[in-house]
Amino acid sequence: MSGSADGDSFRAALREAVLLRDCLALAVVPAVALAVFALPAGVRESLAFAYRDPTVATAYAAHFVHFDAAHLAANVLGYALLAGFGYVLAALAGHRRLFGVAAATYVLAFPFALSGLNLAVPRNAVGYGLSGVNMAFAGLLGLVLVAYAGRRVNERIRTRHAPGAFFAAVAVVSLVALPVDRTTVALAGVSASITAVYAVSVWRTWQSSAAPRREASAGRAGWFDVGVLGAVSFFGYPFVGFPAPTPAAETVVNRYVHLLGFCLGFLVPYVALAAGAFDDTEDF
Repeated sequence: MSGSADGDSFRAALREAVLLRDCLALAVVPAVALAVFALPAGVRESLAFAYRDPTVATAYAAHFVHFDAAHLAANVLGYALLAGFGYVLAALAGHRRLFGVAAATYVLAFPFALSGLNLAVPRNAVGYGLSGVNMAFAGLLGLVLVAYAGRRVNERIRTRHAPGAFFAAVAVVSLVALPVDRTTVALAGVSASITAVYAVSVWRTWQSSAAPRREASAGRAGWFDVGVLGAVSFFGYPFVGFPAPTPAAETVVNRYVHLLGFCLGFLVPYVALAAGAFDDTEDF
């Protein structure tokens, strides 16, 4: 098959998989964030989540509040990257319904959950911004990335192998977000060990399965590129979501809520798939 034909095949599949109504639904989140940013500063301050004076309304609204354009732009771009790639990979992998339910859960329910869990760490602070929800989409990206590989690269890769990618990312997060000490190295080591266990499982499945391998993705225009970009986004975003602390910074990145969002964003849809909550689980 020629490269041009492969490119045409990919573009045709992409046009069929990506629906305008889904894109418009995903665009609601940045639209709301932009609308909230247009409100007077005093109104935005009243919508931020004060840990010493929490309310149900601010527990939700705070995740759409931003006080400077740079913070807003970073979060909107992060959302577009993570939700965008996640949606494309999920649609091409046949997991559109899973992505839709997960995305609705992240936007409608996770703000309350993340704000509530924030109260487990008492402090006199104010929380705001879309980054916690973004990290949930980052967690989902790892799941649909593996599902995409199984659907479009080699069917011997199974969705149940996705925790290997998740723990690999946790190892990266532990080294990026935490001070380098024995605890950090231990956490990274445990995560890397679990990743290795899953890698061995993939290898054994690969060797024992008689399933025919799909065409080499490296020779299929578009398919390989999307997978690589998704992988780069998944393993690269921890460097954005967990930046190194800077003493002169006026605000502090809430690594705790970022990690919560990332972990829950992966675990919730993965458990749902494992429990058979969706019809598209034949590749689990």
